[in-house]
Amino acid sequence: MTHHEINSQFAIHNHVEIVHVLNELAKHRVLINLETHEGDTLVTTVLYVSGDRKFVCIDVSSDDDINQKITDSNLVSFESQSRIKVRWHSTHLQLVTARDGLAFSLHVPSVIERIQRREYFRLYTPQGANALVCKIPLGEEEVLEVALVDMSAGGIGITYRGAANDIFVQGAILEGCSVEFPELGRMPMNLRVCGIWNSTTTKGGEQIHRVGLEFVGLSRGVTNVIQRYMIQLEAEQITPT
Repeated sequence: MTHHEINSQFAIHNHVEIVHVLNELAKHRVLINLETHEGDTLVTTVLYVSGDRKFVCIDVSSDDDINQKITDSNLVSFESQSRIKVRWHSTHLQLVTARDGLAFSLHVPSVIERIQRREYFRLYTPQGANALVCKIPLGEEEVLEVALVDMSAGGIGITYRGAANDIFVQGAILEGCSVEFPELGRMPMNLRVCGIWNSTTTKGGEQIHRVGLEFVGLSRGVTNVIQRYMIQLEAEQITPT
């Protein structure tokens, strides 16, 4: 990992949002690459954010010399080992006695980066009773509800049952759609049809259709919610059970 400047395209400045991201890293024990300006490195994890949301505690090394070098450094960088990268800097770390022993303590950063390097890397979304649902308006009062099967920073894959719907035409723009995210709320969005796959028929004779939809002109707020959900989803999928 090399030290870098914060890229405004991926920067998050909202303190509540930053604390949420750090809490997700701690909850799912996502591995973090720590590197000092002098080149000392450590693979660690976020332990927790303090109750007053001012400090974040990071796990220490078993090597006291490494810990000393890290606390002596005036610039330390962090980067998560996940496909959606979470990165930030700290100018100084302190060794403190935390809940379960020694830990590094640092101020919750004022800005972090959240980067998905491959825009169209897809994560499979929950199915069954926990499936996400996209609502697509068909008319004044009619709404088509379709289940999500996967998601990327660029769009979603959906399935629906029954007769083929003629709204799904390559390149068509579907306006006024929405997806309800658990604990995050309903997110409005416009979608473009970017892929139509052949339908399959079940043994009972029912047709199942698969369609790829691309996000169009998402607001920054909705983009942040989608990225937050994907970080949480990926962490859940890679956490050992």
